[in-house]
Amino acid sequence: MKDFSNSAKRVLNLVLVVHSKPDQPSTASTWAEAFGLDPDESKSDPHEVNQKLSLLRHELDHLERQMAETHFSEKLYKPYIQRVRLTVSPSNISAGWGSYKNNLSPDVILALRYCSEILSSEPNADFEELERLLSELQTFKDSLDSSSINPATYRFVMSQIGIIEQAIRSYPIAGGEALRKAFTEGFSDLTSRASELADQEETEVTSRVGQYWQEFKKAGEEFVSADRIANAYIGIIEKGTSLAKNVLEYLPPPS
Repeated sequence: MKDFSNSAKRVLNLVLVVHSKPDQPSTASTWAEAFGLDPDESKSDPHEVNQKLSLLRHELDHLERQMAETHFSEKLYKPYIQRVRLTVSPSNISAGWGSYKNNLSPDVILALRYCSEILSSEPNADFEELERLLSELQTFKDSLDSSSINPATYRFVMSQIGIIEQAIRSYPIAGGEALRKAFTEGFSDLTSRASELADQEETEVTSRVGQYWQEFKKAGEEFVSADRIANAYIGIIEKGTSLAKNVLEYLPPPS
């Protein structure tokens, strides 16, 4: 089971996946495969790959800041982190992976291994449960027929599922912050759609979304148990069947 318990371990996991990949495929498809995305789709539309690479760049910045707070000399880690940056900030993402992968030499991997041992560990979410939930969400999406439910409910459900899916796929890169952020986005999404949804909500469908959020929170409990927005959102979900009416009651009346 992979260890995602600090930024160096998360970066190392991905570097170990891509460092020995063949030269010929594009950089976009190589990283897409590492991120669990469709490599073929990345060739025509690398947007999602770029999003994940942006997350990885932020994680490299976070790793460097954390190492700077230790007593170790920056020459022992900073040049190696910079070499990884060169592979996640390619000027031409359609170029062959061979143009970039030489930056991930054994000394870079060794430096990352040292960093992963030096940095303190964060809690690990239940990644197996997150992966199971991701599969469950895909099955639920496949079962939805946009013609059989009203448009407001359909848009809400697809938006909420997308937020959870994005967080699960981002967890191996960004750790618990990706899970915490999802609750903020989910809460904001519901409040922005509540008025439209309230009159058309099909509670049998939206209650399934609530169940998924509860499963998501359980899998990431160590990260979100003390998060006020996560607990507020779960409280709204548990209050009753109509998510729209529950959140409208929760929000202050317009002045």
